[in-house]
Amino acid sequence: MTNYIYAYTHTGNAKPWRRATGQSGKFWIKVGQTTRQGVDRVRQQVGTAFPGLLGVDILFHSEPATRPDGTTFSDHDVHRVLGAAGVVNAGGEWFEATLDEVRGAVVSLQRGVAFSPTRIQTFPMRDEQRAAVWQTAAYLRAHAADRPKFLWNAKMRFGKTFTTYQLAREMGWQRVLVLTYKPAVRSAWRDDLLSHIDFAGWRFIDNSTPTRDADVILDSDAPVVWFASFQDATGRDPQGRPKPRNETLYLVKWDCIVIDEFHFGAATMTARDLYDPQDSDDVARARQVAQALDQESDTTADVLVEPDAALSTRFHLHLSGTPFKAITNGDYDEDAIFNWTYIDEQRAKRSWDYRRGSNPYNLLPQMQMYTYAIGDVAGGWASDDEFDGFDLNTYFAAKKRDNGYVFDDPDRVASFLDLIRGKKQLPEGIIDGRRAAKFPYESAHFSEAVRHSIWYLNDVAACEAMAALLRRDHFFSSFEIYVAAGARAGIGADALPPLQRAIIRADQEGKSGSITLSCGKLMTGVTVPEWTSIFMLRSLRAPESYFQAAFRVQSPWKADGRIRKHTAYVFEFDPNRALSLVALYGTEIANNSPDRDVTQRDVLGELINFLPIFAIDGGHMEALDVDAILDWAHGGISANSLARKWRSVDLYDLNGVTMGRLLEDEELLAELEQIEDFRTIREEAEKVVTNTDKLKQVKREGGSRAEERNPKSEIAQHRKNIREKLKKVSAKVLIFMYLTDFREERLMHVIESLDTDLFLRSTGLSLSGFRKLAEVGVFNVSQMNDAIQKFRYFEKKSIEQLVQSEQTGSLLPSPRTDVHIRDPHPA
Repeated sequence: MTNYIYAYTHTGNAKPWRRATGQSGKFWIKVGQTTRQGVDRVRQQVGTAFPGLLGVDILFHSEPATRPDGTTFSDHDVHRVLGAAGVVNAGGEWFEATLDEVRGAVVSLQRGVAFSPTRIQTFPMRDEQRAAVWQTAAYLRAHAADRPKFLWNAKMRFGKTFTTYQLAREMGWQRVLVLTYKPAVRSAWRDDLLSHIDFAGWRFIDNSTPTRDADVILDSDAPVVWFASFQDATGRDPQGRPKPRNETLYLVKWDCIVIDEFHFGAATMTARDLYDPQDSDDVARARQVAQALDQESDTTADVLVEPDAALSTRFHLHLSGTPFKAITNGDYDEDAIFNWTYIDEQRAKRSWDYRRGSNPYNLLPQMQMYTYAIGDVAGGWASDDEFDGFDLNTYFAAKKRDNGYVFDDPDRVASFLDLIRGKKQLPEGIIDGRRAAKFPYESAHFSEAVRHSIWYLNDVAACEAMAALLRRDHFFSSFEIYVAAGARAGIGADALPPLQRAIIRADQEGKSGSITLSCGKLMTGVTVPEWTSIFMLRSLRAPESYFQAAFRVQSPWKADGRIRKHTAYVFEFDPNRALSLVALYGTEIANNSPDRDVTQRDVLGELINFLPIFAIDGGHMEALDVDAILDWAHGGISANSLARKWRSVDLYDLNGVTMGRLLEDEELLAELEQIEDFRTIREEAEKVVTNTDKLKQVKREGGSRAEERNPKSEIAQHRKNIREKLKKVSAKVLIFMYLTDFREERLMHVIESLDTDLFLRSTGLSLSGFRKLAEVGVFNVSQMNDAIQKFRYFEKKSIEQLVQSEQTGSLLPSPRTDVHIRDPHPA
């Protein structure tokens, strides 16, 4: 029979402490043991001693009392550990202790280690975290001579900080540098390192650590993690040298540089020049600085760090939940990427074998999306190939007036508030065989979902105007309204504590809940467990930004010994935009799948099993299937908009890196130069690379905008010339797709086509040459996939219309009567 140690306190036992420790605690904690689950024993005791307090315990913890060798320990053993640590016994089983001190005593007995009131976390790695560590370590060791880089394409809530530290243990690293453009993630990196028992002995440095203390820590033998933001690390003094407090960054031989939230700015020229310079001179200079440190270890203050010095490291680890561009640009070897998606997570949750113990994925709630059309869903397509029928940023546009902010159209926003409250809508139930609509602040189904929510708006003005409107509203004024926008809300991690206090205030004062208004703050790298729903009130074009925001509300929430959040909700008010991004998300997952036969349709089919999507139209609601999602996502496509898509500049990435790769492939250049349009491709590519290097040099030296203008102009002109040539190839790829029997659904299907002769006749370029252009990153794979799918969708709908017209007796001719239509995925 399992023995449990339990600890609890309650308002009926508020006692003054006698400890002269500076602790702010005021509740005694009882530490006992039981053979029943701790919560049952606690409720029994509290209900007997304080009947009126049953159900309002303010602190509770329970742990199995088992040592590493399998033997058990008792509550008296825990009492002895607490006493040895100076914790006062207030009488019997009651102690003047904090919960962390009690947990620290229990952990010391469970693990056979020294008592620590801060290192109290003992959870093990999940299966996917072990796989990430194993796969990454194997790759880095195999390619150690090449300063390799590895990418974790892992969704939010994967546990990247904890798993990175486990990788550091596996690799035996002693010096790890974490860089990010999102300094709000600092607390996660610090807390995981300093609270988990596996990382005892590790030290943490950030910009709050005095320079002298940082130097002392780095001179010790202890393993160290240094956390820095790119904004701070790339800062320079008037002479162009690093800030004095950051000079040490350039003097350390780092075992690994970790880039967190890689999709946010880490690929910019400024960032890359810091952590991964392409210029060999920079690398040599960084090594010279590191050698100077070795030779003058006692006089490092005299080492002069050059203005354009770069960091020195053995390995790179990049972390992101949505690194779509980096993957499709071919920045990583296929075996240098670890993938973990929302589908993977929910599949693991559903298939968990309970013979292994409790399900660690139960804490991760399922996501559901509800879409509401508040604008005219009919519309055209703008010149940039984006749906132009409705824009949330315009709908909620606001401006400053006098001492406050107001919406451009307050009546329109008021009607939105009426909508989400379900005013003037049909009652819930089944109407004409269809489910009636559910609205966020009207349906009992969503009562827990909207208790604590985040509303994502476009800018500070919209957030402030919405706050003013909500506070004046009879219904919404019952919520705690918190504006997490603007300088007043705090910068970076400092913005989190005021929000936490606002949520606590809402609960303590008996309010209906809380509504957080943000235009970007707290949307990356922080955890707010109470958030259970997000209202998407801005138009986002990039799937990276959209899903980073959406998955914010999937943070686990456990309190009082039970899981408080089983489902998290996305309330979406621009269905076309949202479902287009969902479709693109499915495309990206399919592209990154090791199974090359997986299609967007396959992924979306599984995705909606784990992320159901419901569309509310008028008074009715329906669950969307794959066909409905694609209809929404591609709705409105015309022949003209399709042609614009295939002429879009987004199909190509013509930067210094891709042009450099092109110039390295003599065989590809020779083939291109045989084509009339590409006679000058070598000279054009060289000029892009040369002027890119010139622009980098001007930026390094702090040149003026006037000095940047000439290389920028040269780059733009030569990129335009190359792009015009590539557009002709893209147009001919459409011809090939039209003529081939196979129904290509992504670029890989085109590249792997067996009909090489047809491709050459259609495009004038060999299939191997086209494949190489994609591999070097000249073609943007993600955008090409989207263009291919839009073409197939348009073709499919055209054929359906043709069949329908023939069935109704129309004499319209078939545009493709000579082509055999074959399903690429027969039953």
